[in-house]
Amino acid sequence: MAATSGATPGAADGPGEPVDRRRLRTERGRELVVTALLEFFDEGESQPGAARIAERAGVSERSVFRYFDDLDALAAEAVARQIGRTRETFAPPSAEGDLHRRVRALAEQRMVMHDRVSVVSAAGRRIEARAPSVAEAFASRRRLLRDQVEAQFAPELDRHRGRARTELLDAADAAASFEQIDQLRTIAGHSRARTRTIVIRTLTALLTT
Repeated sequence: MAATSGATPGAADGPGEPVDRRRLRTERGRELVVTALLEFFDEGESQPGAARIAERAGVSERSVFRYFDDLDALAAEAVARQIGRTRETFAPPSAEGDLHRRVRALAEQRMVMHDRVSVVSAAGRRIEARAPSVAEAFASRRRLLRDQVEAQFAPELDRHRGRARTELLDAADAAASFEQIDQLRTIAGHSRARTRTIVIRTLTALLTT
């Protein structure tokens, strides 16, 4: 670490600077920039400009584009990092008890999930079509959440066969999906409590029919 003494992340590399020192400086600069964007995510802002990210990171705006090809590449790195940081949010809910208890457990899990990742998901959706790594991460997350719905309500689903079972699973998955909760919270403007109640009522109606 002594080799980095006096280095500033946004400074130009000297022509005679050792390769290892330049690499370390670049890594430090990238980390500062990603951390700055993650801080904006934590504060509820999903799309700060390059100048504000650079100011928060303590580097020049030019340096941001030395470390990343564009803001999409930076966002993809930050989204991937945030997904890793919030991995525990996607742990399955308790599957104990009757249907009412299991519905409430899943609904609360999804509300906590939305509380934690709504901002990073908004950032990811803007670049999903252009960032294969983000698209795959989101697809993996959707598969995980669908599998959780299937496990949570296996007794109710197993009363049906074939297409009827698949359609019921599709409906329950949609009712408890991140996208549905986001629509209720950010577009319809419902409170957290109201949204949770809507999810509970929808799942209960589906699974008791």
